[in-house]
Amino acid sequence: MSQIPGNRHAEVARYSAQYSQDFVERWDALIDWEKRKAGEDGFFERLLERHAVKSVLDVSTGSGFHAVQLKQAGFKVVATDGSGTMLKKARQNFLERELDIESHQMEWLDLDPDVLGTFDAVVCLGSSLCHVFEAHDRMSVLRKFRALLKPGGVLIVDQRNFFAIRAGNFKSSGNYYYCGASASVSLGRVDAQVCEFIYDFADKQRYSLKVYPLLPAELASEIQASGFFAHEDYGDFQRDFDRMNCDFVIHTACAV
Repeated sequence: MSQIPGNRHAEVARYSAQYSQDFVERWDALIDWEKRKAGEDGFFERLLERHAVKSVLDVSTGSGFHAVQLKQAGFKVVATDGSGTMLKKARQNFLERELDIESHQMEWLDLDPDVLGTFDAVVCLGSSLCHVFEAHDRMSVLRKFRALLKPGGVLIVDQRNFFAIRAGNFKSSGNYYYCGASASVSLGRVDAQVCEFIYDFADKQRYSLKVYPLLPAELASEIQASGFFAHEDYGDFQRDFDRMNCDFVIHTACAV
């Protein structure tokens, strides 16, 4: 998870407050790593292999799920996140699995290729880019991702399917991203400016996340305007999909 807004200090504080220590401690129960791994069925590994990727920068590592999967698949992985609580949880997960994964707490605009190097792939998963509410700020982030890629390197960004959500067809199947049985996901406020996700756990604890309801076509246009080409999208890991009936949309593009 990470965020880089226009009013940077105020918005970063708001973003960080949403990922409280207590919520983050419950995050892996919300995901259920084994079920999520089964649902993805090696999608990202195969996608990266098709692009001959060796090195990956995970810029929204969260609790470290994808960093772990990619490291175990043989990729060289560097993990970053803007949330200190999330990165602490990720490092705990790396340690428990005896994986040596370089990690840094960094906001997106602070990612520096002179420090981190450049990569064959940048992955920004968990619908994290939707924490950025303004188009010009998202494009600044996307251009930063471009600077971290080698020429021809691949960008992978996913997002909630706000096309369907804003049309009144919210779907959370539990088959792919949030697979845990200890919590339910519902919606609070939904309009053209904000979407609120509400997470209710079995012990009656409730948490919420407010994000920008970014339309897939909107993000595709911003990606292509930020120095990328050969854009493709997938719905719930399928190239052919019903845009009104999938949980998540995954975008891929290559750096110019």
